[in-house]
Amino acid sequence: MDVLNRDELERRLARVLSKGLRAEMSKLLDLLGDPPDLSRVPYEYWQNGWKDIRKDVEPVLVDTFITQAESMMNVVGIGADWAHFNAVAADWARAYTYELVTGMEGTTRSALEKLLQKNIPGYFEEGLTSKELRARLEGQFGAVRADMIAVTETTRAAVEGERAYVAELVKETGRAMIPIWLTANDEIAEQCPICWPKHGKPITDGKFPPAHPRCRCGVAWEWPEEAE
Repeated sequence: MDVLNRDELERRLARVLSKGLRAEMSKLLDLLGDPPDLSRVPYEYWQNGWKDIRKDVEPVLVDTFITQAESMMNVVGIGADWAHFNAVAADWARAYTYELVTGMEGTTRSALEKLLQKNIPGYFEEGLTSKELRARLEGQFGAVRADMIAVTETTRAAVEGERAYVAELVKETGRAMIPIWLTANDEIAEQCPICWPKHGKPITDGKFPPAHPRCRCGVAWEWPEEAE
């Protein structure tokens, strides 16, 4: 299915991420000082897990999850235990947001450690000033990264919402639907070596979209008799 209100959901998530990443960059640069020194960053900072970003990202993923599940329910026409479903959405978003943001923080920390190595021959022998470091961290904390993550995770939350609804259908009806990989029917999708070969084929390996950063693939769901 196409993601209902995809553009709006992507923009909302990108805004939240961009704001949170900018705040974390300022906080981190203040801790590093000038010239930047990684030893000034307390251990507690890395244990924080970017809680403020997690707090803002989680409700967006919940809304995307539920919105897409409701959209699919309207198409299929079979209701579900919505109280239970809301709990499933909240549990998934809480666990996955922690995994997502913790991974973002870890990637950023690795990039920062490489930038601040003073024993790299040549350019970094004298170290970086705070201003120079800020410029080089733009890739980790800038709008481009926020947008990339927003696109990818909107896809993930929407597909997970559909999968959760299908799981509820099995409980209600005893019947399972068959997932079919669905790419956007455009030149970009046709050039994707990862997703285009999957287009129109049943998903049998348990690996659902997104398949890569900025993946906007979806899933078409069919009853077994329709697939036959």
